[in-house]
Amino acid sequence: MKTILCIGAHPDDNELCVGGTAAQWAVAGNRVHFVSVTNGDRGHFASEYIANPQLLAERRLGEAIAAAGVIGATYQTLGIRDGEVYVDKAATEAMVRCIRTCGEPGKGPDLVIFNRPQDYHRDHRYTSQLVTDASYMLTVPTLCPEIPHLLRMPVFAYWHDSFKDMVPFRPDVIVPIDAVMDTKTRMVAEHESQVFEWLPYNHAAGGEVSVPAGKEERIAWLKAALQARDGARRADVAAARPSAEIASACVEAFQLCEYGTRPSLADLQNLFPSTAI
Repeated sequence: MKTILCIGAHPDDNELCVGGTAAQWAVAGNRVHFVSVTNGDRGHFASEYIANPQLLAERRLGEAIAAAGVIGATYQTLGIRDGEVYVDKAATEAMVRCIRTCGEPGKGPDLVIFNRPQDYHRDHRYTSQLVTDASYMLTVPTLCPEIPHLLRMPVFAYWHDSFKDMVPFRPDVIVPIDAVMDTKTRMVAEHESQVFEWLPYNHAAGGEVSVPAGKEERIAWLKAALQARDGARRADVAAARPSAEIASACVEAFQLCEYGTRPSLADLQNLFPSTAI
């Protein structure tokens, strides 16, 4: 049994970026933990949430717990407000404590998944830096001494993004997810405030939001959107790694991070789902 820690900036980031792979980890009997650095209190347009952001934070906490629960994963948030992720002493130590306490004392997680530092969203970029800044300090006993330091480093890996500035994504591991798209859709659908309200509104720049009203229609609409998104990811990944034989229409992909343990091929085969390429 492996312990997998997925760290996103916002409550829905993990399900959107690694939900299909996480579903396969869980089915195989591994422990999966989702963490959000922020509490998601600014991701909406409704007047009641603008007036009282805590109401939205509470709603999103419930959504995130339910989404993780679809595959039996756990969820926690570091509680930082949306748009206020900074790489400072308090946030870095909170990240050290978070990673150290995931898994057995002194052992921690086997694999930590998070986003790359190349991204459009400042919360995503600084979350990435928080994880990498915390990585070496995980093994230092005198930092956060109340939490046992790790006796070994986890493997760290970035999830896919399509940004080409500076350093394009390198797909070291590709995971087909066609077989678990229904599960991924159910997980993402639990984030109702985002996928059926805020994101359509935000992507339409405040214009008309055309989201189906019925539950079944919404699920079908969302699945089609996720298939288009993960299908575009497949095209991006295939272009970056043309020798890979990808039979799946939808994939999630990962780039190994040089921080932490450098995995062997055998390690990767053990850490990632058996379907991984």
